[in-house]
Amino acid sequence: MIKVIRVDHRLLHGQVIFSWTKFANIERVIVIDTATANDDFKKMSLKLAKPEDVRLNVFSVDKAISKIDQIKALKDNIMLLFANVTELSKFIDAYGPVEEINYGLVPSKPDAKRFSNAIYLTPDEVMLTKKMCDQGIKISMQQVPSANKEFLNNLI
Repeated sequence: MIKVIRVDHRLLHGQVIFSWTKFANIERVIVIDTATANDDFKKMSLKLAKPEDVRLNVFSVDKAISKIDQIKALKDNIMLLFANVTELSKFIDAYGPVEEINYGLVPSKPDAKRFSNAIYLTPDEVMLTKKMCDQGIKISMQQVPSANKEFLNNLI
């Protein structure tokens, strides 16, 4: 019951909490980010930020991969939330193709190419994104559900 897969280095913040969870009737957010999973303060902050009626899990990418069968068996409306393209790609390689992935905010870094006001991809991230596109996955760029959806597939 995965309703939204999103890359946003900010993880749980206003746009995710108020826009995306309401738009997709999200009942569970699964944050897949190794740095966050290994940081008790970050995990506590996420628990405080989440809506009261939404369940939260925080996993490293390797732990999430080991739990793919359990994730697929969940009956909740789920949002998978990644902090970066690299861990997203690693998870998708193990999970299998999905219909669509939303790139919400991928910040500027050295050598990154700008694809939108909020999406900057390094050559490695472009390669990983292209690999997902080649699997038939639609990669959308959209800050909030009410904004126009632009597809990265046409730009890579």
